[in-house]
Amino acid sequence: MTPPPSSRSRQWIFFVLLLATVTRVGFLYKNWNNLDFAPSFMFHAEVARNILNGQWFQENRTYLQQYVDTCQQAQRLIDLEDFSPPKNEQLTPLYNDEGGYGFLLAVIWKVTGAKRWWYIRVLQLVLDVIMCWLIYLTGKKVFGEKIGLFAALMYACFIPGIELVVRPHRDIWVTFLFITSVYQLVSLTENRTALWRMLSIGVATGIVAWMRSTVLLYVILLIPVLFITRQRNEALRFSILLVAGFVLTFSPLIVRNFVVFNKVMATRGVFWHSFWAGVGQTPNPYNVRDDDDTIVRFAQSIDSTAELGTDHYEKVLKQKATELIRVHPLWYAGSVAKRAVVFVFPKIGRELFFQPQLPQHITGTMNVSFGKIFLLIVDGLLAGLFFAGMWITRKQWKDLLVICYPYLYTLISLAPFYLAGRNIMNVYFVVLLFASVALVHLWTRLLPGSARSSN
Repeated sequence: MTPPPSSRSRQWIFFVLLLATVTRVGFLYKNWNNLDFAPSFMFHAEVARNILNGQWFQENRTYLQQYVDTCQQAQRLIDLEDFSPPKNEQLTPLYNDEGGYGFLLAVIWKVTGAKRWWYIRVLQLVLDVIMCWLIYLTGKKVFGEKIGLFAALMYACFIPGIELVVRPHRDIWVTFLFITSVYQLVSLTENRTALWRMLSIGVATGIVAWMRSTVLLYVILLIPVLFITRQRNEALRFSILLVAGFVLTFSPLIVRNFVVFNKVMATRGVFWHSFWAGVGQTPNPYNVRDDDDTIVRFAQSIDSTAELGTDHYEKVLKQKATELIRVHPLWYAGSVAKRAVVFVFPKIGRELFFQPQLPQHITGTMNVSFGKIFLLIVDGLLAGLFFAGMWITRKQWKDLLVICYPYLYTLISLAPFYLAGRNIMNVYFVVLLFASVALVHLWTRLLPGSARSSN
C-alpha cells in the first residue's frame, strides 16, 4: 500500500488541484463560444438529438450543416436546445465517424432535460482535475512524493491539454483512458484489487473505442507489455480479463455495424480518407493537403463517382494508397519517420517536416498567442527533460515500460498513417512525468540542503 501523504504534502496537492480547477474554469469562461472544430463536435450533438428521438446513430446532414452555419454566422456556440428542429428528417446511418460521444451527450441531455453544451464541458473539467490527481498518485507510487507533486503541477498548468478539456469534444476521454490505465497498472501490487483493475482497463478501452477508433488496439498491444513486466501465469490471467472487458463493452458496436451495413466494420468506415490526410501532412508526390475537402476532390479526380461516406470512395483511395506505397516506398517510409519526429518534438518537427496548416485548421491559444521561437524553445526543453528523466530512472525499466506504454502505443499506431496535435496531447502526461523526474533531480543536485531525495 502507498503511505498516506504527509500534512505538508496534502496542503501542496490541495493547492495543485485548486490551481488546476481555477485555470480550467478560466479557460472555459474565456473560450465559452470557441468554435474550433465546430463541424466535428456539433456532429455529435446531431447524433445525440437523433438518439433522443429514438433514431439510433443516425444523422440529418442538411440540418447539421444549417446548425454549423448558423453558429459560425452568429460567432457563438448556440445550444441545440435553442436551435429549431428540422421540418423534414432525412436521416443517414452513421458511417463516417464514431457515435460514442453522441451517445454520452444523449445520456447527459436526457438526465438534465435540456440540450445544453455546458453540462458536458463541466463534466470534462471535473474529469481533468481528477486526472491531475491520478498523475500525482502515479508519480508518487513510482518515483516519490516530490516528483508526483511536480508532475501534477505541470499538468495543472499545461495549456494545450486545458484547451482540449474545455472543448465539447471527445479527445479528452482518450487522455482519461491512458492516465487511468497507467495508474491502474502501477497499482497492481495491491493484489486484492488487481483483477478488478485489469478488467476496468478492458472495459474503459471498449467504451472509449466507441468514441475514438485510435484506441482500438490498445488492449491487444498491452498484452506483450504484461508478459514482459509480470509473471507468466499472472500476465495470462490479466490478459484474459483485459480482452473480456474490452469485448463485453465494444462488441455491440460491431453487431450494429454488421446489421446496418451488412459487413464487419469495427468502428467507422473511413480509414483510407484518414490515410490520405496523413499523406497531405508532408510534401508529397500527389500534392495532397491535410484537408477533408481537398481529399474528396482528389478522390473524385481519380473517379468522379467516388462519394465520401461510401465503400466505393474508400476503395478508390485504398487502390491509390497501394500504388503510392508500391511506387514511392522510400517516400512513404520517410513520411512515417517525419511523423515520428513530430510526435516527439511537436513544434520543432512540424516546423521542419510538415506542410503549413491551412488557415481554417489553425486553432488553439498556443498557435495564435505565443511566438514561434518561444514555442520551439519550450518544445525542445520539454523533450530534453523527457529523455533525461528516462535516463535517470533507466534501472526501473519495467516501470518505464508501463508508464510509457500509451506514448509508445500512440506513436506505433498513428505514425504510419496520420498524426494530429490532439493525439500527442493525449499522451503528453508521460512527457510531463519524466520531465518532473529530471527537474527534481536537478533541484536536488543544485540545492541538496533544501531538497533532499525525492523518495
